Amino acid sequence: MNHQNALKVSKEEPSLTVSYKATPSLDGFLHNLPDVVIITDANFTIRGFNKAAELFFRQPALHFIGKKMAETIPMVFRQTTLELALQELFASGIWNGEIIFESSRNQQYAFRSTFSLLYDESGLVNSIVLVNHNIAEEERQQKHLLLVENKYRTVVETLSEGVMLINADGTIGASNRKAAEILGIEESELKGRSINTSTWNAIKDDGTIFPVEEFPALVTLRTGVEKNDVVMGLQQPGGKRKWLSINSRPIFNENSTKPDAVVASFKDISVEKFTTEKLRESELLFRSFMTNSPSLAWIYDEFGNFVYGNPLFIDRIGISEAVIGKHIREFSSQQVADKIISRNLEVLEKGESIVTEDKLVLADGTVRYFLANWFLLPGRTKRMIGGQAIDITERKNAEKQINKMNERFTYVVNASSDAIWDLDLQTNEIYRSDAFMKISGYTKDQIEPKLGWWFDKIHPDDQQRVNEKIEQQLNNGIPNWEDEYRFRHADGTYRHIYDKGFAIYENGKAIRQIGSMQDITERKKLEAQLMHEHVQKQKLINQATINAQEEERNMISGELHDNVNQLLISSRLYIGVARNNPETQNEMLDKATSYLLMAVDEIRALSKRMNSKVVSSVGLFESIHEIANNMKELNNIEVEVDVDRDVATSLPAAQQLMVFRIVQEQTGNIVKHSGASTVQVMLKQQDNNIQLLISDNGKGFDKDEKKVKGIGFINIFNRVDAYNGKVEVITAPGNGCLLDIHFPISNL
Repeated sequence: MNHQNALKVSKEEPSLTVSYKATPSLDGFLHNLPDVVIITDANFTIRGFNKAAELFFRQPALHFIGKKMAETIPMVFRQTTLELALQELFASGIWNGEIIFESSRNQQYAFRSTFSLLYDESGLVNSIVLVNHNIAEEERQQKHLLLVENKYRTVVETLSEGVMLINADGTIGASNRKAAEILGIEESELKGRSINTSTWNAIKDDGTIFPVEEFPALVTLRTGVEKNDVVMGLQQPGGKRKWLSINSRPIFNENSTKPDAVVASFKDISVEKFTTEKLRESELLFRSFMTNSPSLAWIYDEFGNFVYGNPLFIDRIGISEAVIGKHIREFSSQQVADKIISRNLEVLEKGESIVTEDKLVLADGTVRYFLANWFLLPGRTKRMIGGQAIDITERKNAEKQINKMNERFTYVVNASSDAIWDLDLQTNEIYRSDAFMKISGYTKDQIEPKLGWWFDKIHPDDQQRVNEKIEQQLNNGIPNWEDEYRFRHADGTYRHIYDKGFAIYENGKAIRQIGSMQDITERKKLEAQLMHEHVQKQKLINQATINAQEEERNMISGELHDNVNQLLISSRLYIGVARNNPETQNEMLDKATSYLLMAVDEIRALSKRMNSKVVSSVGLFESIHEIANNMKELNNIEVEVDVDRDVATSLPAAQQLMVFRIVQEQTGNIVKHSGASTVQVMLKQQDNNIQLLISDNGKGFDKDEKKVKGIGFINIFNRVDAYNGKVEVITAPGNGCLLDIHFPISNL
C-alpha cells in the first residue's frame, strides 16, 4: 500500500489481507468512502483508518493504530449490547446496527454501522472492518418534519373560521374544531358526512330553498372555479337559523384539470346578519426532509466489468457474487447497462466524482429512489469506478406529502379573511400573511418583520395590558392567548382587533407563537349602537312603569272617591238622621247599613281586581269567565268566551297572570272607551305558541293618533315582550278593535 490514496494500515501487520475477489481495489474504495471506516484485528486492535475517520475524530490514523478500539474510541450500542453484537458478528460474519460515537469535540453522533469479518487464505478471521454511516442529520430531519406537521395543525386549529376538506365524492374528509363548533356537530360526526344532501336544510339570503347543486363546494368540485363570500342559511330545530359566509377553493392533482378536492372555509355571520336586520328595523411554510436510509456500494472497472458489491447492494439488485468479474451487459438489461456505462465514462473523463438521483426497480418489483455518488478509484493495472447509493425513497415521498400540505395550507390561508402570523420568539421576527395588509392598510414595504413595529401601533391605553397578558402566558407555559385591542391603521385611525395565538414550547421554553388576527371594528360599532338602543328602550319601559303606577293610583283614588267615599258619606248622613228622629230611627239605620254593605262590596271588588293571587287561587279559566260575567251584569255587554281549559291550566303561573292582566286591561279599555255591545275572548294553542284574541264591535280608533302608545297598550306590549311574544292591534274608526297576541310557552 504505497500509493498516495491508500487506506492507512499499520506496517507492522503485513499479514492483513481481504477477500481475494476484492483485493485489487478494496483498499482504495474504502479510502474514498464518505463513511467512517475502521479496520481492526480479530481482537479489535486498530490497524487502519480511512480519511473520513481521520476527519471525524480529528486525529491522524497513526494516533489510533496499535491501540484497543474500546480504549481509544468510546461507543454505545443502540437497542443491543456489545456482547450480543459480537455474538452475532462471529456467528454470521456480519453485524448491522446503530452506534453512538463521541467526536473530538465531545459531541455524540449516531451511526448506522456494519461490522464485517475478513478471512486469510486459511479461512481464519484476519481482520474486522467497521463501516459507519452518520445518520445524525437524518434524525434531525425526522424531528423537523414532526415540527412542520405540528405547525400546520396549529395554524388550522387557531383559525377563527371553520375549515373543511371536501373529497371528490362530496364527503367531508377533514375539518377543524371551529367548523364543528359553528355547525353544532361533533368533529367525529362531521368526517365522512356528505354535503350533497338536502338534510342540511339550507336557505338563501332571501329565505328561499338553497339548491344542493348550488352549494359553493359542490360548484367548485364540478367547475374548478373558486367561490367567495357566499351567504347560506341553515334552518335549525326550533325555527332558528344560522347564517354562514362561505369560501371554496379547488385542489388539483398534478396535470389534472378536474379538482381532486375542495377546501371550504366559513364563518358564522348570524350575529352580524341579525344585528344588521335589527339596525335596519330600528408563514406558514413547510420544508422538505430526508429519512433514514441504508447505503449500497459497488465497483466497476473501466471496461464495465463488475468488480465488487457489498452485501446490501447484491441483495437489493437481486444478483449473486457469481456475477463478479462479468461484464454489466451479461446480467443487466440493455437500458440499465447503458446508463451505468455512461456514468462510468463521465467519471473517467472528468476525473472527479458525480452525484445522480435514480429510480431503481428492485428484484421484488418494488420501486425505490437512490441518491448515488460515483467516484474514481485508481487501480494497479486499470482504473476503477466506485459508487455509493443512499435510499431516499422516504424523502421523496415526504417531499410530495409536504408539497401537498403546503398547497392545501396555501388554499386555507387564501380562503381565510384572518391575518395569519408566525412569531419566532428567539429572534422576535414575525411573518404575516397578505391579509394583514388589508386589515392594517400598510403596504408590504411599510410592514416591518419585527415585533416592536406591531407593538408600537397598539393604542397607548392598551399596550400595557396586552404586554402583561402575553408575558403571563409565556411565563406560565399557557399554550393559548387571545385579546382585543386598538391598532393604529395606516390612515391614522384606530381599528378594533381580535387577536389570538398558540405558543409552541421546547424544553419548557416558548420558541414560537402562531396565530391569527381579525378586524372587529364594525362589530364593535354595531354592539355600541345596540347598547344605546337598549338603554333608550329601558328608559321608555321605566317611564311607562311609573306612568302605569300613577294611573293605577289615580284609578284607586277615583274608585274610593267616586264610589266608596260617596257610599260612606250617605251612610253617615242616614246615621245622623236616625239620631235626631227617633220615630224613623230603624228605617234610617237599615239604609245606613245597606250603604255600608255596598261600600264593603266595592272595596272587595277593587281589592279583587288588584290582587295577583286571584288567578292562582281561582284559576285562569274561571277568572276570565268572571270578567265576562261582570261585563254582562254591570255594563250590559255580551261576552263570548272561547278559552281552552287545558291550555289555561297548563300555562306556568307567571304566564297565567300575564294573560289575566291583559284581558283585564283590554276589557277595561273596551268598557271605558269603545261603546261596544259584544266582545269575544279566545285563548288557544298553535304548535309551540299561545294565541290570545280580544275583539269588540265598538267604535274603534285611528292608530295614527297614537292611541296605541297610551299607558294601557304600553303595559300590554311590555308584558308580552317579556315572554318574547308579539302584539298586533287591528282597528279603524267605526270598525271595532282586534288585539292579536302570540307568545311561546315558557319553560319556567
